[in-house]
Formats: sequence, C-alpha cells, structure tokens
Amino acid sequence: MIEVFVFLAVTVVCAYFAVSSKNIVYGVVFLLCTNLSLGVVYFMMGAPTVALFQIAIFAGAVVVFFVVTVMFTQAGKMMTDEVEEEVLE
Repeated sequence: MIEVFVFLAVTVVCAYFAVSSKNIVYGVVFLLCTNLSLGVVYFMMGAPTVALFQIAIFAGAVVVFFVVTVMFTQAGKMMTDEVEEEVLE
C-alpha cells in the first residue's frame, strides 16, 4: 500500500513542476511523468484497463500532440526571424 502513496507523491510533484516550469518542453516532460505515474497508480489499485487507457491516450497521444505543437511553433518562430533578417539587409 505504501507504493501507491509513493507514486501519488511522484504524481503531485511532477504535476507541480509541469505547471510551474518556465520552459514548455520541460512542462511537457513533467506532464508525461505525471500521466505515467498516475497510470501506475491505477494499475496498483486494480484497474488495469483504466491504467492502459491512461498511459496510451494521455501519456502517449496527448504528450505527442504537445511535442508536435511545440516543434511547429518553434519552427514558425525561426522562419519569422529569418524573414526579419532579410528585411533588415
């Protein structure tokens, strides 16, 4: 039973760091850690189907969506910087 509380503590700490992180990539990594540890808690509590959906959908699909979004926004920012440099010349 103590393992459940350890993983719940990890979940809360990772959720705090996901919200308070200034770098969005670190926030996404901590969100992944939060969802994985919550999936482990579900599995330990005897709900393997819920744990599977938690890990597959939230830890997998949602985090990949956030990473792709961050990549596209950073790519767009880099392209506008290049255009501004051409205008200044």
